[in-house]
Amino acid sequence: MKIPKRISLFLLSWFPFTLVAQSYVVEKLHSGINSEYDEISPVIDIEGKTLYFTRMGHPEFNKTLVEEGQDLSQTLEDKRYDSYLQNIYTRIANQVVNNPENSSYNQDIWIAETTADTFDHIVHPEYPLNNALPNSVCAITPSNNELVVINQFRKEGGMNKGFSIVRKLADGSWSFPEPIEIENYFNIHPDVSMTISNDGSVMVVAMQGEDSEGQTDLYVCFKKGKNVWTEPKNLGRKINSSNRETTPFISDDNKTIFFASNRPGARGMDLYLVERKDDSWEKWSRPRRFVKPINSKADESQPFFNAATGYLFFTSRRDGSSDIYRVKISPPNPPGVIVKGKVYNSKTRELVRSRVLSGPKNGDYKNMYVSDDGSYRIVVPKGSEFLLTPEKAGYTGKTEKVVFKRDYVYFKEYHVDLYLDPMEVGTKIELDPIYFEQSKPVVLKKSFSVLDELAGFLLENKSIHIQIAGHTDNVGEPNSLKKLSEKRAEAIKHYLVYEKLINPVRIETIGYGASRPVNDNSTDDLREKNRRVEVEITHISGTLQSQKGSK
Repeated sequence: MKIPKRISLFLLSWFPFTLVAQSYVVEKLHSGINSEYDEISPVIDIEGKTLYFTRMGHPEFNKTLVEEGQDLSQTLEDKRYDSYLQNIYTRIANQVVNNPENSSYNQDIWIAETTADTFDHIVHPEYPLNNALPNSVCAITPSNNELVVINQFRKEGGMNKGFSIVRKLADGSWSFPEPIEIENYFNIHPDVSMTISNDGSVMVVAMQGEDSEGQTDLYVCFKKGKNVWTEPKNLGRKINSSNRETTPFISDDNKTIFFASNRPGARGMDLYLVERKDDSWEKWSRPRRFVKPINSKADESQPFFNAATGYLFFTSRRDGSSDIYRVKISPPNPPGVIVKGKVYNSKTRELVRSRVLSGPKNGDYKNMYVSDDGSYRIVVPKGSEFLLTPEKAGYTGKTEKVVFKRDYVYFKEYHVDLYLDPMEVGTKIELDPIYFEQSKPVVLKKSFSVLDELAGFLLENKSIHIQIAGHTDNVGEPNSLKKLSEKRAEAIKHYLVYEKLINPVRIETIGYGASRPVNDNSTDDLREKNRRVEVEITHISGTLQSQKGSK
């Protein structure tokens, strides 16, 4: 049985962030982060407690260099290794690179953590998060244990242009990067940068396409599925100039884009912001340049705004080399709430390694948290109903609903345990209500997304056979109600077979009319609950389980 969980505790109302001219205090981060080498690409976790950044040209870089499954840093002598790496950097740069160690293509990811706003615990991660090729973080996914890194890597060796997902495992190590697919992605420029929205639905990429106004423009992509995004769409001349727009960051409400540009009026590369005027991604305000001392006479770039602390992080060359700075531009107002818990087998109460899907109730995308120890910890955006569903082959997941008010600040994490039912004959598959035209066997369009989820479940679990059972209330002649319930069940099967190409042999239908109510039909609300469709597992191929008798 589905038991929705609604969380909406009032704590503190807060005003939204607005940027106005005032006295800003720009702070250079400490020497443990900013060294004599170049530091770039600050990315902050949702809580403002972990800083990911990239250090360039550092002699203590990770030297893992895999070719044909062999790590050349372990098999080659130092001189041969350096020569080999020099040739790789030369091919990447399309110009001669004489000293690979000091090269800007020598990029490693570093991590600075804090409990008291100091980022004093600094870690240099090992392979596979770092290797001898360029490594840099550009975004954090809503799963909160996943990073988006630049470039795509192959386990047998080599690198392609693009982006990848890496996941932090329970033991603190990192998974091997999985490639992100962007439809018809083609970048002419050697540089690329990107950001992903807090809810995981939108990606903004800085790249040069055939329709770009300048060297690199800002483009928008929308999430289609796991690691799959739509073709980049140019955001237009209102944002993009004949110069260069790069290193975007999108605000938590998807309304504001921070970026860097060397457009006319800038002193080198400066920081700007632009606001979206409607839901089309086509109407924008005039870009506004940040005031002094945020922008200086030197180059500023790579803005990253952390709403939990109110700090804007960015890079600047005002002291000669590239360093990371921050400036408070807003009162703290975390954009989301940390929700954590465990995933249990509902019968044995054992922890289950699984995936947790999350997304808005009526959204057309889902974020995925991969749990390798049975626990999860994700960020739920404020302001909309969010559904959390555990998922694992051989199980059906029970969905929980969480809601947090947009204008309040929540100072604590919330615990929500999730449950998986082992798939067996007789298990009911949880679905949101399926709505029909009144007194007709015609599914309303608003319920197609529910049928699509059922189709996805059947496509992923090809051994499962189901029965679709239609039920009605008691208003009407019994035989007519039974026929209506049968036709409604058949309508759902028709959609699954002809629209989603599910093998019809896997689907039985039956109509019970008003003969199996879940209540006494005494009120309109109770009668509505009796007008339902239930889906039950009747057979699992490859097992001895099958439905006993008929209902």
